[in-house]
Amino acid sequence: MRIKFNWDIGIMLSLVIFIIFISYIAFFFPHVGSQLVSDRYYEEEMKYQEIINEKKNVLKLPGKIKVLILYSGIEIIFPPINNDIHGFFTLFRSSSKDLDFTRSFKILKSSKKILLIPKKLLKKGLYRLIIRWKTDKKYFFEKDIFWNQLNIFYLFSFLI
Repeated sequence: MRIKFNWDIGIMLSLVIFIIFISYIAFFFPHVGSQLVSDRYYEEEMKYQEIINEKKNVLKLPGKIKVLILYSGIEIIFPPINNDIHGFFTLFRSSSKDLDFTRSFKILKSSKKILLIPKKLLKKGLYRLIIRWKTDKKYFFEKDIFWNQLNIFYLFSFLI
């Protein structure tokens, strides 16, 4: 018996394929694991106006914050401020929250305004560096950084 292909068969075939596709998405897709960027995303969204104000305060500093990628780690140079600096930094990896870490720091006004993140804390990959600190005002700074364990780019910069 030979089935003749016409409009009726074409429409029925496309409906069956569509139903199979939707069933596949409905039953198998929800089982794919995913990680939220933050477990407290609603609370952080409510505080976002504070972050906007803190970013504006960074623009009013006497100099820019410099982030240098060195062989020994990541060096952050703050502009000259005549107060103690205390706060925390977070290195955020979007690929895995197991590689995220947060550390607090304090820099005295009599010392150099340099913060070093040692290479032993870092794994190869893309990080988002977030720094929040306070002197007389609150400040917020963020920058994307790619850390390479070997730092080949750094080694070649000496040769050039």
